Amino acid sequence: MRVSLLQLAVVAAAGVAADFTYATHNFTYEKLWDLQNHFYQRFVYPNNIAEAANINSTIFSEDVEGRVSDTRNFVGRELNTEYIFGLFTPTDAKSVIGRPLSYDIIQFAANGNIASATTSVQFIFPTFKNASFPVVIDTWLTWNDAEQITQYDVTFRWFGYLLQTLVLGLDPTNSTNAVAQVTETLATSICSTHDTYCTGSNQQYASNAECLNFLTTKIRLGQSFELGMDTLFCRSVHEIMIKPRPDVHCPHIGVSGGGMCDDTISYRTKATENFFTNNAWVAGNLPKLNKDF
Repeated sequence: MRVSLLQLAVVAAAGVAADFTYATHNFTYEKLWDLQNHFYQRFVYPNNIAEAANINSTIFSEDVEGRVSDTRNFVGRELNTEYIFGLFTPTDAKSVIGRPLSYDIIQFAANGNIASATTSVQFIFPTFKNASFPVVIDTWLTWNDAEQITQYDVTFRWFGYLLQTLVLGLDPTNSTNAVAQVTETLATSICSTHDTYCTGSNQQYASNAECLNFLTTKIRLGQSFELGMDTLFCRSVHEIMIKPRPDVHCPHIGVSGGGMCDDTISYRTKATENFFTNNAWVAGNLPKLNKDF
């Protein structure tokens, strides 16, 4: 059987495991375009507020599996509702996370139940003097027959450049001072949230002073790829979810990181992990590579 160069490229890029279930849900290109837009319509403010309030957004399947390039993997509808919608709603917390205001899908390809897109999302960042920037997001999504997202693989393009731009925007003439400002602002916010919501069995620090000392002297601020590691940036991300579910998220801002902010995941682990189990990333059972082609 002859294999087209396109088929070869798709199979080689996907690295599909032999035991994956291939796509059985076949949507038209136009339907997949509508589904992609429906997700982003719900993602931007203020629609994300209502979606987050649902606690278990039916945009996702119950067994949804999600991976975000600079943070961690997220499994299940409730957790994904928090991180995909709740994380980007207005908050009193001082955070590196912004608020999405509008979007424009600038690249799109789709087949079966799979869509790959590049989307420019206009964000505002209240903690950074209300700076506003387009954030370019690459997504792979799969849907089931109920038109629910079953998997997503997300990469924030040029995120390191964005983060540097935000931080230096606080003091363009002195990068050291800019980093110090960010560190103090984020740590103060986290510790204030801890004092208010992480009480009783959820308490992580003996005092506000202990919290501030740990966050400003015992861990690093973090680089752009370390929003899921033992950093201040990681704990800042998780602070936003503490108010609605302190029992789940208070450990994530504590000393141990609660299994979400630690250095247990190496680069090799990230680059070689076989995370997705719901669906192959190839629309159809394409023939395997033939070494003799």
